[in-house]
Amino acid sequence: MFSKLTSILQHAVEALAPSLPLQEDFVYHWKAITHYYIETSDDKAPVTDTNIPSHLEQMLDILVQEENERESGETGPCMEYLLHHKILETLYTLGKADVSTSQAVGKSLIL
Repeated sequence: MFSKLTSILQHAVEALAPSLPLQEDFVYHWKAITHYYIETSDDKAPVTDTNIPSHLEQMLDILVQEENERESGETGPCMEYLLHHKILETLYTLGKADVSTSQAVGKSLIL
């Protein structure tokens, strides 16, 4: 519930705030995700109970918008950032660790 309220507030702030260039907005959402993992202890909540899905959705929307605004064959700055900083690899690693932790907790509850 708290994460949904936070997500609603975040969307309200984004709607009222002046629009940032796409790359700045993209980087903001990525930093929000990485900040969560840096600041959260080992007993973190499931990802679905955090703002991470909202930030990922915003990043995807930005990439789609950037793609629609570019000519065919051009790579935009947000896509370059995603590739250069290996964001997909990082998300895979974080997701894999999160699933492993959830499965371990589930198995210990069954025992």
